[in-house]
Amino acid sequence: MKKADLVSALHNNGIIRGTKLLLHSSYKSINFEGAPEEVCQSFMEAVGDEGLLVMPSHSLNFKNYPATKGPYNPGRSPSTTGAITEAFRKMPRVARSLHPSHSVAAWGRGAREFVKGHEKLEPEGAGTPLEKFSRTDGLILMMGCGIGSATILHVAEFMAEVPYLKVHYNPAWGYEAEYIDEEDGKVKTYKYNTVPGCSAGFQNAIPWLKEAGFYRELSLNKESSCLMNAGGLMKVAVEKLKQEPYALLTTDETHISGCNYCKQVQRMSRAV
Repeated sequence: MKKADLVSALHNNGIIRGTKLLLHSSYKSINFEGAPEEVCQSFMEAVGDEGLLVMPSHSLNFKNYPATKGPYNPGRSPSTTGAITEAFRKMPRVARSLHPSHSVAAWGRGAREFVKGHEKLEPEGAGTPLEKFSRTDGLILMMGCGIGSATILHVAEFMAEVPYLKVHYNPAWGYEAEYIDEEDGKVKTYKYNTVPGCSAGFQNAIPWLKEAGFYRELSLNKESSCLMNAGGLMKVAVEKLKQEPYALLTTDETHISGCNYCKQVQRMSRAV
């Protein structure tokens, strides 16, 4: 697949100029003849300046995270969410939020305003870039990766106020992070109330979304992809979680046995 092929495939699947698109991707899983930067350019061409292209660019700059080297700097701290997101955050006119661990990058109409103020909010809570995205007519594309990478489902957990919100994914990372404030250049401390957890159970949402008509499988490359409606996903997931608060948790005992987070949350669910 070359750049022109990808743009054509996106247009054929309704991702056209003016589209608001949240992209999750795996560069290693797509048969693309070009660098990650060219993948980004393909999506920019597809949605155009009047659209909005959004990608997670999480740096995980917790104070005690092993790879953390100093305060989070939106222009320098690498993205841990794949080669395409790392290329995207460096591109001209891409705005990146100031959240020290769960930043989001955006390009297109209203991009800078879209990511503004993230450092004052919970990582995936109300008012964050992804929660705002869920209130648009936007689409979510999982390209070469599964729904387990769909960070927006952590927003649904927050909005539904699930019982395990305050369980830290890895307490060893600590409950603080530092970032460099773009306005005054000073190092600021961010303190966590909630830390998004494991997403191994997010595949549980697929039947709900299919039934509601908000999930469609695509073939853009050698690996399967899927396209979801952002507003529909949020509505369905929040409603389901309010009825069944632990519905997005994995029941895979093999995974649970090796995941301290899932062990703790599963104990909570079994105590109910």
